[in-house]
Amino acid sequence: MAYEPSKRRRGEELEMELDIRPVMNLMVVLIPLLIAGAEFVKLNMIEINLPPTKTSVGNQAGKENLLEDKEKQKLLRLKLIITDQGITIGNEFGILRDDQGEGPTVKKTPEGEYDFAALREKLIELKKKIAGQGFADENRVILAAEPTIKYEVIIKVMDNIQTYVDENNKVQPLFPEVNFSKVL
Repeated sequence: MAYEPSKRRRGEELEMELDIRPVMNLMVVLIPLLIAGAEFVKLNMIEINLPPTKTSVGNQAGKENLLEDKEKQKLLRLKLIITDQGITIGNEFGILRDDQGEGPTVKKTPEGEYDFAALREKLIELKKKIAGQGFADENRVILAAEPTIKYEVIIKVMDNIQTYVDENNKVQPLFPEVNFSKVL
């Protein structure tokens, strides 16, 4: 036997229109606010280059050709090594020392900060010395840092070694091609 549903449970059905004005007002305020806030956030990008690949050649004649090509190219292989004591400039032939002949090329300031202006001056001197000597990698620098070096220091070094302003107030490339290495 089926029971009749209670009359109390049955309510009146109300028909209401959906009012979306508050949501629209919120969007009208939020969208310009988000657009205005996005203007303050700007991203900068520093381009880095991958180091040249070493090709593995199977036969002996290919290895000899590869060695001859390396001998024909005149390479500087400039390295910057960032340590806790300062920044050392060098390549596979030697290390450029400070004025006293010891320690890193550019020591930290007495306050314990890296001296980026002195680094830039040393690199400008070096760039002028190697200009026109036919180095295939005269715009490339290999950057290595100890594991304890902060990321901000590496970025500041990269910012300071890519360009410089010459005597004629023109921006010149210093070492715009940055490769990374690790300190052994």
